[in-house]
Amino acid sequence: MTQRHGWWTASGFRRPLCAVLALNVVAVTPALTGCSTAAVGHPLFLKGQQHKSLVPAALPVPKPASPERIVIIGDSLSTGFGTSPEEAWPWLLGEDLRSAQVSVEVTNAARNGAGYVTPGDDDSTFQSQISASVNASTDMVVLFGSDNDAGQDPSELHAALTDALLEIKSEAPHAKRVVIGPLTAFDALETDVDAIRDEERAVASDAGIKFVDPVAEHWVPEPDSALLGPDGEHPSIEGQKFLEGKIKALVTAPRNSGL
Repeated sequence: MTQRHGWWTASGFRRPLCAVLALNVVAVTPALTGCSTAAVGHPLFLKGQQHKSLVPAALPVPKPASPERIVIIGDSLSTGFGTSPEEAWPWLLGEDLRSAQVSVEVTNAARNGAGYVTPGDDDSTFQSQISASVNASTDMVVLFGSDNDAGQDPSELHAALTDALLEIKSEAPHAKRVVIGPLTAFDALETDVDAIRDEERAVASDAGIKFVDPVAEHWVPEPDSALLGPDGEHPSIEGQKFLEGKIKALVTAPRNSGL
């Protein structure tokens, strides 16, 4: 038979069907020249499937940033005594920073009556507050006060101050430390407040920490200031807001500012 059309060759034998298909697609895929399973697995025959090289790599999901952890060490100036815990400056500080989209966690360890040496509620001192609340995750410690140490031996106060700052350094080496002295007193305790302030300033200086002095800066200018409540000693609601503004400026100051 001499027919050359269709599947017939010049010798009269028919070409295999797979060979005919290969001839039809050779211009597109020269590799498909035989009747093998490789041809069936070629991308031209994978209907509805996407080639692996076209699938984008999954992007890593960023971990949420850890909140800035701030611990407040102090006395009744920081507990909300005379107002309420929700009106106290530490609570206001946390709310203010979060409203400004700052991820922050404020722990208020302050106790009424506490000092560096003098125990207050729950037999708390500044040292015990530090032991209970400061750890490796702490980013900042604010120590505020305390005139509760009035009458204490200056050398004992100096040692307690030094131990407090050293413990913070040991438990949270990277934490920023802010030391704030007691507020102005307008009674017979005024000289004691000055003595406490002077010891705090000396110890903070030895530790390389800038000391913040509410007495010298006249945070409370007079006995009948609206910043004080009816007892003339503890902050009023307005005084709590004032303290929050002052301490917020210290908390948000760059680390290279000397604080």
